[in-house]
Amino acid sequence: MAHRIDMPSVGQTTDELVIVEWLKKEGDPVALGESLFSVQTDKAQVEVESVAAGTLLKVLRDAGDTVQAGSPVAYIGTAGEAVPDGSDAGSADIATSIAVSEIPAPTPAPRAGPERRSPERAPGRVAALPAARRLASALGIDLTTLAGTGQDGVITVGDVERAGQESSVLADDLESGAT
Repeated sequence: MAHRIDMPSVGQTTDELVIVEWLKKEGDPVALGESLFSVQTDKAQVEVESVAAGTLLKVLRDAGDTVQAGSPVAYIGTAGEAVPDGSDAGSADIATSIAVSEIPAPTPAPRAGPERRSPERAPGRVAALPAARRLASALGIDLTTLAGTGQDGVITVGDVERAGQESSVLADDLESGAT
């Protein structure tokens, strides 16, 4: 079943966001945590990352469009899968959450419907958002030592920041004890 991708609410002072650019086009493969498009809020431009993997089946809104938070903007699923045209916002499709880089989004209320399955992961691969991977690399943090708090256990920027703060406190304690 295709996953409906809705415009996230990014906790800014407005619920209307402008799509600046699509980073993927219809037919492109989309990985877990990969950036799909960028939006302009009233305060910043941010990339919206997917928590669904598959093929970008249909883009419903174009760059330059102003979109209300919660409105459908795209569908991700299996290549060749049929999708609604987007005019039926109340369809029975499962709305897939979106993660916005470095901006916490409110947790949506659970929906009734089919049980969600965890995304398939390659053996030895750690599920982490791209921004979290970059930050962990910059801070020298091994992602395999972290437990993700994101959807389906995905490691978020917040998880990496907490690990960085903990290692900083531990290093300060070791230095003060060594003198």
